[in-house]
Amino acid sequence: MERSEGAVVVTMRSNPVNRMNPAFFDDLHEAFDVVERDHPALPLVLTAEGKTFSAGLDFEDVFPRFARNDMDELQGWFDRFRGSLLRVFALPRRTVAAINGNTFAGGLILALACDVRVGTLGRARFAINEVPVGIPMPWTYIEMVRYAIGTPATAEMTLSGQVYDVPAAQRLGILHRVVAPEHLLGEALVEARRIGVDSASAYAASKLALQQPTMAAIAAHPELDRMAMQVVMYPDSVRAQSAALAALKKRD
Repeated sequence: MERSEGAVVVTMRSNPVNRMNPAFFDDLHEAFDVVERDHPALPLVLTAEGKTFSAGLDFEDVFPRFARNDMDELQGWFDRFRGSLLRVFALPRRTVAAINGNTFAGGLILALACDVRVGTLGRARFAINEVPVGIPMPWTYIEMVRYAIGTPATAEMTLSGQVYDVPAAQRLGILHRVVAPEHLLGEALVEARRIGVDSASAYAASKLALQQPTMAAIAAHPELDRMAMQVVMYPDSVRAQSAALAALKKRD
């Protein structure tokens, strides 16, 4: 994490492709704790290194959890995951995702939790591919994605699991802007600095008001999140997860 002329940059580097596991969530919260303590009014840029912003869930961590069929264990894991994404979503400041490359599943939801998304020209791919690997989309995440890109795009991405290239990601609203890779961080900082420190309170209040219907909808239906946690343990879901993990290990 570093301060950069009126903004703060958080660079994710918990593991080479920022797979989402307990260590990743711990690192994210630690970084945001520092941001909130030391930089209370600055806009934030969230980015990563290399060719991947985030590959989403760490299959080797999470699929064994699903297979153990322990609802208490699974609920604790989900509460941590959900709380991490909601913290980014509701952060009372301007947030910009500088998306440096491939962004999948939970990693894409993390990017969509930011107010503005800037991507790069090139071969990056984007997907909300939970369903094809046997993971139903929790209600909380559907509502967050719906807020960011609208219902039609959310339904298309969620129910198809399709992988999209950069132009398609821009068409769907995943990316607001696309720039050359060497200009990514600079352009993300320009977007972040559109709101100065003296406008931070006005921005936070306006963001809270805009997000209120989404947060109310999330709070109104906790049973839909619980349903998702139950479905991941169904036999057909576990078979799909096992096939996905085997395919990943083969690629690796």
